[in-house]
Amino acid sequence: MPGIAAIIDSDGDGSGIDSMLRSITHKKWQKADLFVSPPLAVGRVHLGAVNPESQPIFNEDGSVYIVMDGEVFDYEEEKERLLSNGHKFKVGNDPEFCLHLYEEVGEKFVEKLNGCFVIIIHDTRNDRILITNDRHGLIPLYYARIDDKSIFASEVKAILTDKDFKKEINHEAVSDFFTFGKLIGDKTFFKGIEVTPPASTITWSQGSISKRKYWDFEFEEEHDANLTEEYYLNTLAILLRKSMERRTRSKHRYGVFLSGGLDSRMVIGAVDRKCYPVSTFTFGIKGSDEVEIAQKISGKLRTSHTSVELKDDYLVRFAEEGVYQTDGMLSCVNFYWISFLEEVRKETDIMFHGLGLDLLLSNVLTRAMFSTFAGSGSGILVERQITEANESVFADLLFRYLNGVIPEDVMPAFFSKDYYKLIKKYPHQSLENYLSQMKEKDPIKKANSVWLRMFGRYYLSRVFLRNYCEDRVPSLDNDFFDFALRVPTRLIAKNSFSRYQELGFKLMGKLSPTLAKIPYQRTGVAPRMPILAHRIGFLLKGGYKFIARKLRAKTRGFVSLPDRIGYPDYGQWIRENKNMRTYFESILLDKRTLQRGYFNASYITQMVNDHMKGTKNWGTQLCALLTFELWHRLFVDEPQPLSVTRGIDRKHSGIDDHSNPEYLCT
Repeated sequence: MPGIAAIIDSDGDGSGIDSMLRSITHKKWQKADLFVSPPLAVGRVHLGAVNPESQPIFNEDGSVYIVMDGEVFDYEEEKERLLSNGHKFKVGNDPEFCLHLYEEVGEKFVEKLNGCFVIIIHDTRNDRILITNDRHGLIPLYYARIDDKSIFASEVKAILTDKDFKKEINHEAVSDFFTFGKLIGDKTFFKGIEVTPPASTITWSQGSISKRKYWDFEFEEEHDANLTEEYYLNTLAILLRKSMERRTRSKHRYGVFLSGGLDSRMVIGAVDRKCYPVSTFTFGIKGSDEVEIAQKISGKLRTSHTSVELKDDYLVRFAEEGVYQTDGMLSCVNFYWISFLEEVRKETDIMFHGLGLDLLLSNVLTRAMFSTFAGSGSGILVERQITEANESVFADLLFRYLNGVIPEDVMPAFFSKDYYKLIKKYPHQSLENYLSQMKEKDPIKKANSVWLRMFGRYYLSRVFLRNYCEDRVPSLDNDFFDFALRVPTRLIAKNSFSRYQELGFKLMGKLSPTLAKIPYQRTGVAPRMPILAHRIGFLLKGGYKFIARKLRAKTRGFVSLPDRIGYPDYGQWIRENKNMRTYFESILLDKRTLQRGYFNASYITQMVNDHMKGTKNWGTQLCALLTFELWHRLFVDEPQPLSVTRGIDRKHSGIDDHSNPEYLCT
């Protein structure tokens, strides 16, 4: 994935930086910059679309330089102020602006930035190196300390190339992965490697390292009774349009991912028509609601639209590559993007998507209550229980919601006796430790905060996209995001149906009345329709899905209703597609997998057999097992591969070497 790699070592010569950059260069069209001037060796891999100029970029006297992956927006006024103060711009791009802003205000410069980035600045005058990332950690930045050496990289595998790093598996991370489907907090699968938290500034000075957080969520609701729902909707619409306007000023080919939901529809609804033509893309099961709704949206907007059918055996081709690119920390159930990105690259330079909009505009806790506690009573009663719960009860309720892979009561049978004894305390301990770091005291705000922070680990799915084109996330614009956090809970969660984005339906109408007439996938009802119609539509859709699932289970897959919903059914695909079935069985029932010591071999064998017979649906669990086993083979069993596109040669890799010490003076 395009990104950053850096070594800080007072006694080193930076010789490992070349291997680090090779390890994160996955495609032949990617380019790299490389610079070594002890104690810092630094480089970046990039696509050449955004800030394509060679880096590092130096200030006027060569005493401070910057390497940056990513971009920032809307800084024209601040740049004018810097010019009036005597700063000179030779290149005129984002990194150069950030460099001069740092010279002007010091490490607080990052607090003024609105964008997606990882930045490394070496201030040789003060013998200081500063590493910082954006508010949401959109570009992963992993960190390891090896003796007196500090290593940073956008992928874990780059750190593994260091000959001094000793691999030791982090068993708490393994328990997270099989309990929650994601790693909680700053963990990776290796002890000694952590992900840098969002909104962090790390400073190296004279051999010592310090870290500070420069921004955090502020759930401060405005309590002015005169501020109506209409005011909030109008302001959200204005700010989302402004976010898109900031992100569509460059001369690039733009694209938008379309689905049957609301997030992507709101994004394209906020695009100024002057920015057209915009290409749109969707992927899904042929004939599904997902594909048909996306085509209707495209038809209304007259976009150039590409629809890619998601094949039920695509994991056979892409699973290993996906695990390699994400360092094994994202289950293969999230790999669907990877199968159609060649098509995207042909038509776009920059893709937009609506990540996070549903989290901001719907009540996360209500969604959790209804998915976890269905049938346990009134949603209002459950909300009251959670609101009044002490911290340990709240942690237990949240655990039940997040426990989405191996159910807690199945874990003793799923893991081997010895391994379960080792990890059995980790899942609850991991979540409780994470909750203890939250500053919010109100349970509802704490739940929203936890989910928004955890969602950052899902950004790993962007790794695939960024190998092909740049991407932009308008929902995480500073102004829009900060305002969305201030929208009163009473408007987001007015009733039990708020989990289906009632506020989002109304915002869609503000952004585009035309698109608000096209049905919403989860309910089959247009967003502009009354909420009661969505309630009925959701029940009908849910009923159809329930009947289809039961019918398939009863007949062991011989009879199945057409899938109109359109979400990938990995359980069915693993069972019914010959290629998928063979692929999963060949890996999960292999002796190497079963004899690792993590799992109860007889139970795993029974899981696979039960799933293939149709007596149980273990699709999610088998995908997690496959992901973990592929990770083990790629990163633990075998020598570290340099790239999935093996054999990248230095002179053909696009690496620009500025390691000559004289370069400092140019």
